[in-house]
Amino acid sequence: MLVRLISVFILSIVFVACTEGDDHGQVLNSVAADQTKMLNAITEVSDQLSNLKEKIVAIEKTNTALATTVTTVASTQKQMNQKMVALAAANANPPAKKQEENTNKVYDIEIGNSITFGPKNAAVTLIKWLDFQCPFCAKSVPLVDQVLQKYPKDVKLVLKNFPLPFHKEAKKASRYAIAAHKQGKYMEMYRKIFTDFRKLKGNADYPLEIAKELGLDVDKLKKDFENAETEKMVDKEMEQMKTSGIPRMSVPKFLINGKEPQGRNFAVWSKIIDAEIAKAKTKAAQAPTKTVK
Repeated sequence: MLVRLISVFILSIVFVACTEGDDHGQVLNSVAADQTKMLNAITEVSDQLSNLKEKIVAIEKTNTALATTVTTVASTQKQMNQKMVALAAANANPPAKKQEENTNKVYDIEIGNSITFGPKNAAVTLIKWLDFQCPFCAKSVPLVDQVLQKYPKDVKLVLKNFPLPFHKEAKKASRYAIAAHKQGKYMEMYRKIFTDFRKLKGNADYPLEIAKELGLDVDKLKKDFENAETEKMVDKEMEQMKTSGIPRMSVPKFLINGKEPQGRNFAVWSKIIDAEIAKAKTKAAQAPTKTVK
């Protein structure tokens, strides 16, 4: 439209120039040249505007596609979170029938060289398989502490490692903790790693920072960490769970005198432990008395 109006205006000037006689020929030629330049400039601007419109449309399409992708990713993440929560709930509270079956099943697990705390001949042995990058393992630390505080003479804690394959730094953390045990600082390392377990992601040597805080001999820690026996110990503990017959390969995994407790509740655990202590006392009372000749 703009091009058309300008053309009409210029033509009107040309017409006037023509009616005034041949003396204005030069003016006509000049005006015609200016018209051509102006039309070329207008055409160029029009083309640029057209290209700009195409780019804007392309950007809008890209933004729409990105918004759709973000929505899809958010929806997928939400579904994954819901599944993880459901899986954790299922592990903690399996169906009633399975609860009864698992409660009655006794798993014979050798303590071996695994790290232990508490009386050697305690009436109750509490086994915990753990993964140092597992949030549920970290969450269970206070529960285990409560048990040890309530039953210092009756419960022996056995800690075994089961680093999950998708927790890339967990196995190294297990080895560092075992190395710390050789300097009498396993529990301190265990607690500090679980306090900030997210720092392990992408930083497998985070326990070295903890070791310095604890005043450990870092060179010795590294040497014990690299010791082949340390890794063999972790591998053996992993194999124990895999071959135990326990139905769910998940962590944390607890056994109280060989039986898997249902749920992670201090009141429920206390009842189980009290019953096991009572059974041990009854068995001891019924044992034949040795007569001294």
